[in-house]
Amino acid sequence: MSFPIPVCTACGRAAFPPRALCPSCGDRSWADAAAEAGRVEEVTERAGVHIASVRTDLGPVVVARVAEATAPGDMVRLDADGGVPVGTRD
Repeated sequence: MSFPIPVCTACGRAAFPPRALCPSCGDRSWADAAAEAGRVEEVTERAGVHIASVRTDLGPVVVARVAEATAPGDMVRLDADGGVPVGTRD
């Protein structure tokens, strides 16, 4: 499982959400890399859905759906569900 994160092919910086230009070097060339996991930084609930800010193993933060029992500091595996990040605890 993984979630695709754009990485600049010129300087190697990972950036999310996708951008036209790299925020580090200004290059326009990107390749997707697999963010396999991340650490939960914050969790909230909205209309019965639990969402979390997850710092990916590549560096950028994504907002992902998570299980109710997920707490800040937990490690989660990342996957994509229709392009939406989903974090699951081991």
